[in-house]
Amino acid sequence: MRATFAGLNTMVRGIMSNQMGLDTTGHNITNAGTEGYSRQTITLATTYAEKRSSAHGEVMVGTGVDALAVNRARNAYADLQYRNENPTQQYYKTASVNYDRLETIFDDSRDLGIEKSLTRFYQTWVDLSTTASNAASRTQVIEQGRELSDRIQAATADLQDQIRSEYVDLHTEIGQIDDILEEIRLFNKQIVTQEVGGSQANDLRDRRDLLVDKLSDYLNISVTENDFGAYQINSGGVTLVNGNSRAHLIMSEGVSSEVYGIDYGVTDYNIKVQESNIVFIPQNGILKARLDAISEDKKYIDQLSNLSSFMLSTFNDQHKQGFDLDGNAGMNFYGQGSITYEYRYDPETGFNYLYKNDPSETFEEDKLLSGVRIIEALEVNVKFNDNKGNRYLAATTSKKQNPDGEWVDFAWANRTGDGTNAVYMSELFNISQESILEDNKANALVYKKAILRDKDGNPIDENGNLITDSSKYVYATPMAKLSINAYYQDSMSYLGINAYSTDVNYEALQNIITQVQNWRDAMSGVDWNEELTNMIRYQKGFGSCSRCLNAMDEMLDKLVNSTGVVGR
Repeated sequence: MRATFAGLNTMVRGIMSNQMGLDTTGHNITNAGTEGYSRQTITLATTYAEKRSSAHGEVMVGTGVDALAVNRARNAYADLQYRNENPTQQYYKTASVNYDRLETIFDDSRDLGIEKSLTRFYQTWVDLSTTASNAASRTQVIEQGRELSDRIQAATADLQDQIRSEYVDLHTEIGQIDDILEEIRLFNKQIVTQEVGGSQANDLRDRRDLLVDKLSDYLNISVTENDFGAYQINSGGVTLVNGNSRAHLIMSEGVSSEVYGIDYGVTDYNIKVQESNIVFIPQNGILKARLDAISEDKKYIDQLSNLSSFMLSTFNDQHKQGFDLDGNAGMNFYGQGSITYEYRYDPETGFNYLYKNDPSETFEEDKLLSGVRIIEALEVNVKFNDNKGNRYLAATTSKKQNPDGEWVDFAWANRTGDGTNAVYMSELFNISQESILEDNKANALVYKKAILRDKDGNPIDENGNLITDSSKYVYATPMAKLSINAYYQDSMSYLGINAYSTDVNYEALQNIITQVQNWRDAMSGVDWNEELTNMIRYQKGFGSCSRCLNAMDEMLDKLVNSTGVVGR
């Protein structure tokens, strides 16, 4: 009788274990398309055998099966690889979008780009050199000069809008990160509570891991798990989540200073840790890509600023070296007519400045322009808007070489058809500073006026050391030693190379992420064939145990109700 009841217990265990197997299989099948779900498996083990008496002595008889646990199929190393590679992929993906926008701003495939404007402006000076007294040619120079400044200012405005857009996205993403960190903290709490008795909170762990994966889109993270099952997440030396506590990332108040937004006409922001008020610097992911994109956009504003600074200083100086149609000395082509513009440099920050020698300005700091303030000053001199204002265009040179090769002043003498200074103006577009200095042309005199100076106007070398010996002066412009076209084309080549390499890196990382994801799916993904096989196996086991239980039930019924009735 005792053996019969033991057999009943064995079959009950079998039914319950196979039922649990069917439940687990059904859970897998219904979640096959759920994002972040990890396939679950039931771990079965034989129960301890017990001694039974027989005609030949005691024997050990098995007592059935028991379900020890339901575990997730998860590859911890694949998770680590994914979270290491995913931030880099997201970085290049975000950076690629920024480069696409930059290429749109500087698109010269149509006639609306800066390069086409430079080409047309250059060509008008070439034409003017042979038709210096022609009013139409002179007016065309002024109009093309105005178009160039408009194009530069429009591109700058587009870059500012792009920077503002990046900050808007950054604000949104910081909010999303804050939500993710809060959810991870709550899941930590729930998982610890559920697992305190030794069970596994598999579904909660899946949802927490999915949040961690999403967090790795935004920044680089390292994840560790404590003895109670709670995650600790660190990034850039900051603990973002630690069990039931977490940090809060916030955007700072607007930052405005010489090396931040004030030079770019935008309001800058930092990412901060609210609890410690320290600046958080992401090392990878979307956040770093946003901040790097902003820095990249500012570099192109700086380059447009350098180009504008050259036009206001060296280009103006060359124009002032000529005569207009009435024999008067040339005036500023760009900027205000009564102001002298001088290039200056700060070796500590690497910033290029333009000193506006304006007698009407009271404060010295108002005379030192940088960034967008230089670009804003790039306006064609309003004198050219006067009636017959094209006569002010200084196409005639005021310099000539004597037999000794020295450049000396050349009298006007009614040389209305002389377009020599227009030739010198056009050479600034395509001939480098070094070549002009070596050839000892008249525009070399302009370059020799462009002495490298610090913010206070003192002559310095490239390292910022003061120079007192005039024979050792460093001749420099905002564009170093490049011509106008060479400088702009060099900037655009840099843009093209960076955009291409970013796309290449993104594609390469996509392939790596695909491989890692396939690796994860091979372990964690639900295989329909495998689950259907398990379903049949557990169903058969459940049915077999049930039939055995029925057979035992019939035996007990016979034993209890039918034994001892013979002979009644």
